[in-house]
Amino acid sequence: MNFLPTTQFDKRYQLAANLTKIKNQHTIKIGTEYNHVYADQSFGFNQFGAFNVSGTDTATLLDTLGTGGTIANRFDTTTSTYLLQLGNLLAAYSTDEVALFAQDNWKVTPNFTVNGGLRWEGSFNPTPDATNTTMANQVSSFTFPVGRQTDPAAQIPNQLGQFGPRVGFAWDPTKDGRTAVRGYTGLYYARTPALLYAGPMNNYRLPPGDLSIQLPLTPPAGNPNNTIYKQLLLIGIDLNRTPLSALPRLTPAQVTQIATALGLSVNPFFGAQPISIDNDFQNPRAFQLGLGGERQVAGGVTLGIDGSYVKTTHLQRNRELNLPVPVIRPTDPAQRPFFGLTTGTARPLTTLGSVQVRESTASSKYQGVTVSAKLQRRRVNAQLYYVLSKSESDDDNERDSGGPQAENTFNLDPEWGPARLDRRHQFNGFVVFSLPKGFDVSSGFRFLSGRPIDVGVGSDANGDRITAADRPYSAPGVPFSRNAFRNEPLKFLNLRVQWKLNLKSSRALIFSAEAFNVFNWDNIELAGTTVTNYCAAPVPLNCGFDAPSNPNFLSLVDNVPTSSRAGQLLLNNTPGEPRQVQLGLRLQF
Repeated sequence: MNFLPTTQFDKRYQLAANLTKIKNQHTIKIGTEYNHVYADQSFGFNQFGAFNVSGTDTATLLDTLGTGGTIANRFDTTTSTYLLQLGNLLAAYSTDEVALFAQDNWKVTPNFTVNGGLRWEGSFNPTPDATNTTMANQVSSFTFPVGRQTDPAAQIPNQLGQFGPRVGFAWDPTKDGRTAVRGYTGLYYARTPALLYAGPMNNYRLPPGDLSIQLPLTPPAGNPNNTIYKQLLLIGIDLNRTPLSALPRLTPAQVTQIATALGLSVNPFFGAQPISIDNDFQNPRAFQLGLGGERQVAGGVTLGIDGSYVKTTHLQRNRELNLPVPVIRPTDPAQRPFFGLTTGTARPLTTLGSVQVRESTASSKYQGVTVSAKLQRRRVNAQLYYVLSKSESDDDNERDSGGPQAENTFNLDPEWGPARLDRRHQFNGFVVFSLPKGFDVSSGFRFLSGRPIDVGVGSDANGDRITAADRPYSAPGVPFSRNAFRNEPLKFLNLRVQWKLNLKSSRALIFSAEAFNVFNWDNIELAGTTVTNYCAAPVPLNCGFDAPSNPNFLSLVDNVPTSSRAGQLLLNNTPGEPRQVQLGLRLQF
């Protein structure tokens, strides 16, 4: 991994207290909680330099790494980049969180109970170290073409307006103890992981902590030295003469030499890629609503149904700011917005590379219905659940300290689609049999529909130098939706047999045998660009207009006739756990 090695030290102080009073039909509870979290880490991406090749099909990769092919010199293409760490990797900061709550459980009638309450949560955040005033002032005084400004020296906003009212009820409409109807609604807030503050806390510091620079630098207009190969050659490094096992690790001084040779404005942080926190950043907030009920329809048999709705806003998003306004190239049949960084277009803030802001503009929505059946008898206990759900979002980032995921930072509307963890159908349950002679037999199962897959073209098609692969277009100006395709379904069946041998003095020997994935199902999930790239190389600009040209698109087996593994399982996909058998012996006393 390009962020290793790393070390982390943290400590947390927590204080919690609550008081409960019961009076007549009311159970009143009030409380408070305080958390102080301190983190100290040594962490940074690209510590030893990282060469990246956009377009990961084998032909493109070999052509880029080799010499004398379509790409005459190694890394002599604008689709390859080199990332280098400039900082000392250090970061240390703390946060403080306070919460107050009050709630009342009110038994209105013997068969109707209401629970209502209010919770306030506040978080007090640190202020970034912005002692690199030259870089900080450049960013804070600049209005990016996307219409955004950011002040990297400003305090990370405290979160003091987090009021969460909640109410719920439980009702037995038949008054016979066999029916229960329950409902709830409320606002809930989530804390922001301190990891997301690490980059913004130290990127504008002198010296910086985790701050990288990316090559090739954008040369002045008319300068032909626009690739890694050509720019390293300017300082006497010929990648054609360097073994792949010993690629050079540049120093910041060598990057400055390259900038000087290109005739660029020279400073130690020219082309750096800083990250800041949005000055209006907020913690995630979820509105939740649920309603359900269950009924005992016969002796030991209970049926139930529950519905849930969760709308979450203020989710964190990594957003790129330092991009020019995209243009539509007249020769592009897809009419894809093109930023041109790979063809010589300069960034708006020319002294820096990628300028990223962590903002809270993403959102998600979950809707689900759960149907359940329970059987409770003397020798049989069984529960079955079926969940029909739909989870949508416009960014699947979760405490992600990496880069932006949106294809076009100027238009985030196409990002709305199925969430990465969405599963439309889930069926699971278990059964336990208590047999004579001390034997117990139990089994559990899960059947899950496939998760979404976000397909790409396998290269930086829009020239924004963002590593997330761009998507195909189904027609001029119509990009594929995010997560528009589905992965393979999964199925699991486990079995356990147990025998208890009673000994003297309340002691017993318990023998057990367990089998996981009894039928040895493969449970292979599609993974990697080998199967998620829609088109084969060379990828045409109208990739997506027709059927996929990648023979291994969403495939479990290798469909390339010339491959040495033709007809066999692809090795890039992720297999499930094989059948496993476990024997146990336990002495109970």
